[in-house]
Amino acid sequence: MTNAVAKKPRLLLYVVLASLILATNFILYRTPVFGPVPEGAVIGSLLDMLIILPLLTYFMIIRKRYSLKYMGVVIFAGFAASYFIVPQQHLADYPFLPYLLIVSEGAFLLFELYIAYTVITRLPRLLKEYRNLASRNSFFLFNIRKAVETSLPDSTAAKVLVTEFSMFHYSLFSWKKKVKIDHGKVFTYHKKTSVNAVYIMIIHAIAIESIGLHYFLHSWNAVVSYILLFLNIYGILFMLAELQATRLTPFLLTEDHLLLQTGFSSSMHLPLSNIKEINHYEGPEKFSRNEQKGLLDARVPDLIQEKPMFEILLHEPQDVHLIYGMKRKVNRIVLNVDEPDVFYHELQRSLHE
Repeated sequence: MTNAVAKKPRLLLYVVLASLILATNFILYRTPVFGPVPEGAVIGSLLDMLIILPLLTYFMIIRKRYSLKYMGVVIFAGFAASYFIVPQQHLADYPFLPYLLIVSEGAFLLFELYIAYTVITRLPRLLKEYRNLASRNSFFLFNIRKAVETSLPDSTAAKVLVTEFSMFHYSLFSWKKKVKIDHGKVFTYHKKTSVNAVYIMIIHAIAIESIGLHYFLHSWNAVVSYILLFLNIYGILFMLAELQATRLTPFLLTEDHLLLQTGFSSSMHLPLSNIKEINHYEGPEKFSRNEQKGLLDARVPDLIQEKPMFEILLHEPQDVHLIYGMKRKVNRIVLNVDEPDVFYHELQRSLHE
């Protein structure tokens, strides 16, 4: 059984078990199905939220795939679920909970400080490497990732932070920047699409939702309203980063590789030696789930999504870098460009050379 096939039942089982734990605890306190809440039920619920769920998440989702850093988020989510599911009159009997949360998050903060210390001590080398790369081109995401891989090769947490650095760079500090390339040929992929309109519509919708829901939820629970406001602001910054990265990172073709970055949430450094062939795409408009597993769709979102222009087949599966340090392998790429004929002929020429 392949890893891709094995992950689905495990993920499905995790969703079922987690939902069952949350649902049974919610029903216990919020409905009269079980009658009066039995004595000691709160302890059982806290064990479910703070021990069972985090362990379940670790063994079925995080272990061997993601950084332990995510456990801090899982534990915090367990505390949040406890406060939302267990009524306050029951939690009042356990005044130690806030202190337990402080201790847990304090440990997580110490872990974060350790990561920060590691990054700071290697920062001079990292900055030197980044400046060296940035002097050649303006591809911030590729440059910062390469600098991190060179200076902090074993730090999964640092690779996760690349997403945060890139998001803030693109969304807040890149508005006056222009594309700068001193080597290779660039091909834009967004000028003939409505991708800008798509992102602006999404940002507009998030902003309106933020105002309305924040006002509504604040009268019910101020903490929830501010958490949602923070998430919505984060979502707006994420969309702005996607928009700006699309403008500033065209596809780049050099004599030995092809850089493909769509927005800032997915990117690939593709050696030309791994390209088997490039063809004009003649397949269906939509891809099945099985096809999507090994496929990189390098098109931008569009109001009317056109069929891909080209299909690139690879000799060996290649890594696609996703957000927060995640990766997946693909053996097939579909994409559109603003100058299809020039792109096709230049890539064919480079492959034959």
